[in-house]
Amino acid sequence: MNIGTLVYHQHSHGNLRLGTIVKKSIDQGGWAQYVVNWHDDRAHLKATDWQTKMRNDKVDRYNITYRADELTPVNPEHLSRALSGYMEGTINRVTAGLKER
Repeated sequence: MNIGTLVYHQHSHGNLRLGTIVKKSIDQGGWAQYVVNWHDDRAHLKATDWQTKMRNDKVDRYNITYRADELTPVNPEHLSRALSGYMEGTINRVTAGLKER
């Protein structure tokens, strides 16, 4: 994975996060570490705020860097086709319901 790669991270809250790698470095243990610009991350921030409030333990849960095994690359073309297929299916289901009336 390199700068500019689209990635996802499945957070423990069940939130699927999508973002773009903006920085890469190698730590002392040899692991690649990444900084990610997360896209439309409101659900994750809300869940993290809630978790921090409920635990009340002063732990910073807002990760800045992610180890290579915490991220998975995403093929933007595949994602686009999958979303298009989902949207077409939704439209077909809605219009099918309208025709039945």
